[in-house]
Amino acid sequence: MLLFLIGMPGCGKSTLSEFLSGKLNLKRIDLDEEIVSYEKKSIEDIFRDNGEEYFREIERQMVEKVCKLENAIISTGGGAPCFHNNMETMNKAGITVFLNVPVHTLVTRMHAHDANRPMLNGKSAEELTDFLEQKLRERFTFYQKAALILNGENIHGDEIIAALRRHGLI
Repeated sequence: MLLFLIGMPGCGKSTLSEFLSGKLNLKRIDLDEEIVSYEKKSIEDIFRDNGEEYFREIERQMVEKVCKLENAIISTGGGAPCFHNNMETMNKAGITVFLNVPVHTLVTRMHAHDANRPMLNGKSAEELTDFLEQKLRERFTFYQKAALILNGENIHGDEIIAALRRHGLI
Protein backbone atom coordinates (compact mmCIF):
# COMPACT_ATOMS: atom_id res chain seq x y z
CA MET A 1 0.00 0.00 0.00
CA LEU A 2 1.11 3.53 -0.80
CA LEU A 3 -0.44 6.37 1.17
CA PHE A 4 0.18 10.01 0.17
CA LEU A 5 -0.51 12.91 2.54
CA ILE A 6 -1.14 16.15 0.69
CA GLY A 7 -2.10 19.65 1.76
CA MET A 8 -0.84 23.10 2.53
CA PRO A 9 2.42 23.76 4.39
CA GLY A 10 1.81 23.37 8.11
CA CYS A 11 -1.21 21.06 7.82
CA GLY A 12 0.56 18.23 9.62
CA LYS A 13 1.73 15.97 6.80
CA SER A 14 5.16 15.25 8.28
CA THR A 15 3.94 14.77 11.85
CA LEU A 16 1.03 12.56 10.80
CA SER A 17 3.21 10.48 8.47
CA GLU A 18 5.42 9.59 11.45
CA PHE A 19 2.41 8.48 13.49
CA LEU A 20 0.80 6.58 10.62
CA SER A 21 3.98 4.82 9.57
CA GLY A 22 4.13 3.17 12.99
CA LYS A 23 0.42 2.36 13.21
CA LEU A 24 0.16 0.96 9.68
CA ASN A 25 3.65 -0.55 9.51
CA LEU A 26 4.63 1.55 6.50
CA LYS A 27 7.99 3.04 5.60
CA ARG A 28 7.90 6.83 6.09
CA ILE A 29 9.12 9.01 3.24
CA ASP A 30 9.20 12.81 3.20
CA LEU A 31 9.31 13.93 -0.42
CA ASP A 32 11.18 17.15 0.41
CA GLU A 33 13.79 15.16 2.36
CA GLU A 34 14.25 12.92 -0.69
CA ILE A 35 14.83 16.00 -2.84
CA VAL A 36 17.33 17.45 -0.35
CA SER A 37 19.21 14.14 -0.25
CA TYR A 38 19.26 13.85 -4.05
CA GLU A 39 20.31 17.48 -4.67
CA LYS A 40 22.60 17.67 -1.62
CA LYS A 41 21.26 21.13 -0.79
CA SER A 42 18.29 22.60 1.05
CA ILE A 43 14.95 23.32 -0.59
CA GLU A 44 15.61 27.01 0.04
CA ASP A 45 18.96 26.78 -1.75
CA ILE A 46 17.43 24.89 -4.69
CA PHE A 47 14.79 27.61 -5.11
CA ARG A 48 17.39 30.37 -4.80
CA ASP A 49 20.05 28.77 -7.02
CA ASN A 50 17.94 27.00 -9.64
CA GLY A 51 14.41 28.43 -9.42
CA GLU A 52 11.00 26.90 -8.87
CA GLU A 53 10.75 25.31 -12.32
CA TYR A 54 13.91 23.27 -11.69
CA PHE A 55 12.66 22.30 -8.22
CA ARG A 56 9.29 21.14 -9.62
CA GLU A 57 11.03 18.94 -12.20
CA ILE A 58 13.15 17.25 -9.51
CA GLU A 59 9.98 16.91 -7.42
CA ARG A 60 8.24 15.20 -10.36
CA GLN A 61 11.11 12.73 -10.66
CA MET A 62 10.90 11.97 -6.94
CA VAL A 63 7.11 11.45 -7.15
CA GLU A 64 7.65 8.95 -9.96
CA LYS A 65 10.38 7.22 -7.92
CA VAL A 66 8.30 6.84 -4.74
CA CYS A 67 5.28 5.64 -6.74
CA LYS A 68 7.27 2.49 -7.54
CA LEU A 69 7.59 1.61 -3.85
CA GLU A 70 5.38 -0.64 -1.78
CA ASN A 71 4.19 -0.25 1.82
CA ALA A 72 5.11 3.39 2.32
CA ILE A 73 3.54 6.61 3.50
CA ILE A 74 4.71 9.69 1.67
CA SER A 75 4.33 13.26 2.93
CA THR A 76 4.52 15.60 -0.03
CA GLY A 77 5.43 19.24 -0.29
CA GLY A 78 2.40 21.53 -0.46
CA GLY A 79 2.78 22.22 -4.17
CA ALA A 80 3.69 18.69 -5.27
CA PRO A 81 0.15 17.67 -6.35
CA CYS A 82 -0.19 20.77 -8.54
CA PHE A 83 2.58 20.24 -11.09
CA HIS A 84 3.46 17.78 -13.88
CA ASN A 85 0.37 15.58 -13.38
CA ASN A 86 1.76 14.52 -9.98
CA MET A 87 -1.73 14.23 -8.49
CA GLU A 88 -2.83 11.81 -11.19
CA THR A 89 0.42 9.85 -10.80
CA MET A 90 -0.10 9.56 -7.02
CA ASN A 91 -3.77 8.63 -7.39
CA LYS A 92 -2.86 5.80 -9.79
CA ALA A 93 -0.12 4.50 -7.49
CA GLY A 94 -1.89 4.68 -4.13
CA ILE A 95 -4.29 6.46 -1.80
CA THR A 96 -4.14 10.24 -1.53
CA VAL A 97 -5.34 12.00 1.62
CA PHE A 98 -5.92 15.76 1.61
CA LEU A 99 -5.49 17.32 5.06
CA ASN A 100 -7.65 20.42 4.74
CA VAL A 101 -6.68 22.63 7.66
CA PRO A 102 -7.98 26.22 7.95
CA VAL A 103 -5.55 28.96 6.91
CA HIS A 104 -5.68 30.66 10.34
CA THR A 105 -4.44 27.40 11.91
CA LEU A 106 -1.63 27.12 9.35
CA VAL A 107 -0.50 30.68 10.12
CA THR A 108 -0.50 29.99 13.87
CA ARG A 109 1.52 26.79 13.41
CA MET A 110 4.06 28.41 11.12
CA HIS A 111 4.69 31.30 13.45
CA ALA A 112 4.89 28.94 16.43
CA HIS A 113 7.46 26.72 14.74
CA ASP A 114 9.38 29.49 12.99
CA ALA A 115 9.14 27.46 9.80
CA ASN A 116 11.95 27.76 7.30
CA ARG A 117 10.04 27.59 4.04
CA PRO A 118 11.34 29.39 0.96
CA MET A 119 7.97 30.75 -0.19
CA LEU A 120 6.97 31.95 3.30
CA ASN A 121 10.09 33.54 4.75
CA GLY A 122 9.91 37.11 6.00
CA LYS A 123 6.12 37.47 5.88
CA SER A 124 4.06 39.03 8.68
CA ALA A 125 1.01 37.13 9.97
CA GLU A 126 -1.25 39.21 7.71
CA GLU A 127 0.99 38.72 4.66
CA LEU A 128 1.28 35.02 5.44
CA THR A 129 -2.52 34.73 5.73
CA ASP A 130 -3.03 36.47 2.38
CA PHE A 131 -0.32 34.36 0.75
CA LEU A 132 -1.68 31.05 2.07
CA GLU A 133 -5.27 31.93 1.13
CA GLN A 134 -4.10 32.66 -2.42
CA LYS A 135 -2.04 29.45 -2.61
CA LEU A 136 -4.96 27.40 -1.30
CA ARG A 137 -7.24 28.88 -3.98
CA GLU A 138 -4.65 27.97 -6.63
CA ARG A 139 -4.10 24.45 -5.29
CA PHE A 140 -7.59 23.43 -4.17
CA THR A 141 -8.59 22.05 -7.59
CA PHE A 142 -5.68 19.61 -7.35
CA TYR A 143 -6.12 18.80 -3.66
CA GLN A 144 -9.79 17.95 -4.07
CA LYS A 145 -8.84 15.09 -6.42
CA ALA A 146 -7.64 13.16 -3.36
CA ALA A 147 -9.25 9.82 -2.59
CA LEU A 148 -9.98 11.07 0.93
CA ILE A 149 -10.47 14.63 2.20
CA LEU A 150 -10.31 15.35 5.93
CA ASN A 151 -11.27 18.78 7.26
CA GLY A 152 -10.35 20.24 10.63
CA GLU A 153 -7.94 22.19 12.76
CA ASN A 154 -6.40 19.20 14.53
CA ILE A 155 -6.62 16.09 12.38
CA HIS A 156 -5.33 13.06 14.30
CA GLY A 157 -3.75 9.96 12.83
CA ASP A 158 -6.43 7.71 14.31
CA GLU A 159 -9.04 9.80 12.43
CA ILE A 160 -7.20 9.14 9.19
CA ILE A 161 -7.06 5.39 9.84
CA ALA A 162 -10.78 5.30 10.74
CA ALA A 163 -11.70 7.29 7.62
CA LEU A 164 -9.57 5.05 5.39
CA ARG A 165 -11.34 2.00 6.84
CA ARG A 166 -14.78 3.61 6.62
CA HIS A 167 -14.24 4.30 2.93
CA GLY A 168 -12.81 0.82 2.26
CA LEU A 169 -9.40 2.19 1.35
CA ILE A 170 -7.52 -0.05 3.79
